[in-house]
Amino acid sequence: MRNPLPFFATLNKSALSSLLFVTTVVSSTAYGQNLLSKEQVAQAVTPHAIKNRFPNKMQFQVNGDRAIAASVDYTFDPAVHKNLAEVYLRYQPDYACFVALDVETGAILNLTSFIKANEQWDNLVMRADYPAASVFKMITAAAGIDSGKLNTGTVIPFNGKSTSLYKNQVLKHKDNKWTRKPTFKESFAKSINPVFAQVGVFKLGKDHLLDYANRFGFGQTMMTDFTIPVSQINLNLDDQWEIAEAASGYTKDIKISPIHAAQLAAIVANNGKMVTPYMVEAVTDSQGRKLYQHSANNSNATKQVIKPESAKALRAMMQETARIGSARKSFRGLNKYRVYTDMEIGGKTGSLTGYSPKGRHDWFVGYAEKNGRKVAYASLIVNKEKWYVRSAYVARQFIYHYYTEQDKLLASVQNSDKH
Repeated sequence: MRNPLPFFATLNKSALSSLLFVTTVVSSTAYGQNLLSKEQVAQAVTPHAIKNRFPNKMQFQVNGDRAIAASVDYTFDPAVHKNLAEVYLRYQPDYACFVALDVETGAILNLTSFIKANEQWDNLVMRADYPAASVFKMITAAAGIDSGKLNTGTVIPFNGKSTSLYKNQVLKHKDNKWTRKPTFKESFAKSINPVFAQVGVFKLGKDHLLDYANRFGFGQTMMTDFTIPVSQINLNLDDQWEIAEAASGYTKDIKISPIHAAQLAAIVANNGKMVTPYMVEAVTDSQGRKLYQHSANNSNATKQVIKPESAKALRAMMQETARIGSARKSFRGLNKYRVYTDMEIGGKTGSLTGYSPKGRHDWFVGYAEKNGRKVAYASLIVNKEKWYVRSAYVARQFIYHYYTEQDKLLASVQNSDKH
C-alpha cells in the first residue's frame, strides 16, 4: 500500500530532510519585488508535485550565476491532510484522491492521493484523464439557467430509467401514462440522464454548451504556480447524439482533473466568480527575504463566469443533491452532530467506468459554508470491483473534520477576546 502522507512524512523524517535542489533561472536582480515569477515557481514545483512530493526546501539559481537556498511555504492544512489520510487508511479504496480549496482565495488546503496496491502511479490529483461523468451536468445546468432558457422549476418529462440514456428517451420522447415530470432542480439532484440530454439537444445546442464549458475552464490552461493537464471535451458536437451524451455527462470523452473539478464547485459557491487554485504562499531565502509572495496581483484576476443569481440557483440544486438526491445516503443524520448546525452543504455526484486507472470512477464535487467560511472540494474514488467507500462519504468526513477545527479556532479567538 502506498503511503498517503508523502508530504508531511518527508518533513518529519530526518533521513529525507536534506535539501532538494531545483534549478530555475531568475531574471530580476533586486530584492523588494518577486525575484521568482509564478511561472518559474510552477516550473520548479510541478515535477515534484506530479511525483507526490512537496519539498519544503529548494535551491533556485538567480541570474544564472549564483544559487539561493530557499524555503517553500505551501498553502496546505496539515490537519486536513492527516484526517483524510486516516479515512483512506480505514476504508482502503483501490484508488482515491481529494482536493480542497478556499472558495474566495483559491488557496489549496489539501491534495491527497491514495493507492492501495503497490502500483506505479504518479500523484492522482495532478492528472486530467478522468471521465467527468455527471459532474458535467453542473455545466449544462449553469448554461441553461444563466442563459435564461431554464429555471429550477422547469419541468422536462422523461420516460424509462433515470440512469439510462437511449435515443428514444431523448430524440423521440412522447408523453404516456408512465411519463415522469420532475422539476429541473429534482432532475439535477437525482442526476436524471434523459432530462439533461434533452436540455443539451433542445434547449442549449452545441454553441451554448461549448461556450459555458469554456467559461468554466474546459480547454483552458490553468495559469498558476503549478501545471496540470487541461480538461478536455473530445466530442463531435455537430452530432446531435453526442450533444445529448455530453450534456448528461454520459460519455468517457469529457475529461477533467480533480483540481479543476474543485474549481467548478468554487465558482458556484463564490457567486459565479472564478478564482485560480494555487499551492505556494511564499518562497523565502535563508536570510528571511521573499523571493516570491503570492498575491492577487500575481494571480489571475477574478472572473465572473455566471451571474450571481444563477450561482444561487445552482447552489439550491446542489443542496438538494445532498438532501434528497444521489448523495442523500452519505449525508443523512447530520442533525445528530453539532458541527453541522447552520451549515450549507451542496454537491454533485458522478459515476462512470474509466481506464486510467481502470475501474468505476465515483465523484462527489461540492462546497460547504459555515460562519462565512467557504470551502470547495472534489472527492474521487476508483474501485476495481468492490465498493469500499463512497466519494460523497469521504467528502462528509472532510467537512466534519474541517469545520470541527474551524469551530475550535473560533472558540479560541472568542475566549482570548474575553480576556
